[in-house]
Amino acid sequence: MLSCRLNPLTMRTLSTLAAFVCSIFYLASQNLAPVVTITQVLVDEGASTVTVQYDLSDVESDPCTVRFQASLDGGSTYAADVAQVSGNVGVGQLPGTGLSITWTFDAVPNIFESTVRVIADDGNTPDIQLMVDAVTEARMAELLGQVAIPRHHTAAVAGISAIRDTLINTFTSGGLDVTTQDVTFLGGTVPNVIGRQVGLENETQTYIVDAHYDAVTNTAGADDNASGVIATLEIARILSQYRFKNSLRYIGFSFEELGLVGSGQYVQNGIPAWETIAGVLNMEMIGYYSDVPNSQTLPNGFNLLFPAAVADLAADEYRGNFLTVVGNTGSDPLIASFLEATDTYVTDLRRVPLSVPGNGQIAPDLRRSDHARFWDAGIPALMLTDASEFRNSNYHTPADVPATIDIPFLTRSTKAVLAAAALLAEPLNAGEDSYALSQLVGTPEHLHELPCKAEVYPNPARDVVNVRLGACAGHRVTARLFDIRGNRITGRDLHPTGAQDVFELPVKGLAQGTYLLVLQVGESSTTLKVEVER
Repeated sequence: MLSCRLNPLTMRTLSTLAAFVCSIFYLASQNLAPVVTITQVLVDEGASTVTVQYDLSDVESDPCTVRFQASLDGGSTYAADVAQVSGNVGVGQLPGTGLSITWTFDAVPNIFESTVRVIADDGNTPDIQLMVDAVTEARMAELLGQVAIPRHHTAAVAGISAIRDTLINTFTSGGLDVTTQDVTFLGGTVPNVIGRQVGLENETQTYIVDAHYDAVTNTAGADDNASGVIATLEIARILSQYRFKNSLRYIGFSFEELGLVGSGQYVQNGIPAWETIAGVLNMEMIGYYSDVPNSQTLPNGFNLLFPAAVADLAADEYRGNFLTVVGNTGSDPLIASFLEATDTYVTDLRRVPLSVPGNGQIAPDLRRSDHARFWDAGIPALMLTDASEFRNSNYHTPADVPATIDIPFLTRSTKAVLAAAALLAEPLNAGEDSYALSQLVGTPEHLHELPCKAEVYPNPARDVVNVRLGACAGHRVTARLFDIRGNRITGRDLHPTGAQDVFELPVKGLAQGTYLLVLQVGESSTTLKVEVER
């Protein structure tokens, strides 16, 4: 099996290439997901039906479970009622071409504002271990050098803006739905940065992976909290290459150091009414490690609240060599899931779980990060931490620099959070394609000429008109047929692959007369006349 471990010199010089190569290797090791291509969409407003034709391919020729979904809000959520569907949908669908699903819709005010989606899952669940193993020490060291810079809303505005942009760019590169939530506090505005990965079965159930990206003044904040930020970045980069049943959100919170302000704003105003936050994995300093006896200290009263944990630490001579998994009693199932993930996928990480009563008011030191805002809202949440100043004497000082971070421990901690997020979100080996029905309506103005040759035949036509495209391989060509008064008739997407490609467009049942076929690629289009005879 290919190893992606690198020596220190290679880590410094080839880390970006190594991360890319390892990413390709791990993806290739997984069973390839099915490919869904929507080829045509037909709307019959009189019969209240939408017929979606699609092609389904799978390298291993596995039968697939095919799901049909519809969105009434431009694809933001797929919550439309699609109970009345028929055709090539459900379990046991074999790969092939010309497959079809018909949706009989009800109470949709404007069907042409809808978006439809076809999902195919071949049942070969992706291997979480391969996702975990894609996290490399080389990549973590590289990211730490980029993120561990002064970043503060007044004292280091350029730095915090740079990390904001890094979050946005990484989430965008992963194909996530990226939004920001402006947070204004003490004369500065720094946004929460949010990347959403939509679940393909239970999109309203969401798990959050987060870290705060601000730091106190006069420090690079390598452990506090560049360590959590780069873990969030790397988890988002890797998991965005997969599909899951449930939704994931990756969040960089602002103004944590000034009183959990960003997370407070998010909990109050940032969670949509339709969404359920099923669990939060909040990373607060996960990179400092010490195997020296008595390097781990404890808050006052800790032995009264957690005698079993203290006994465990005492047996190991109070070494600071573990990740603390902090939850409240309402988060006990989440703690159990995290421990299951580490037991299964990151067996070399020592972790100490703590479950504090209520919302943690009895142990204020366990509320000192963004997870506390979720606890107060009744949302399960964990704080994953190296215990901050109870282990790391560099806490909130200029000495909190990358050289003090233990890269192997940081890597193991990141792997653990990734494993837990993947386990909770439930991976699928699925492919999908979507189509906005608005593409069947109207034509933008000021379009340029189509970048490839197009002709139709026979013309006049009776049942089918053929569309021949030349030198258009690689383009997605949208074809829409209108009558002479501009009323939409039908439409489909064409996917040419060769020098000459021919596609059929049915015209059977249309009245005799003149029609206009609009072919569009991006902002380029051409219009061809089609005569129908009877």
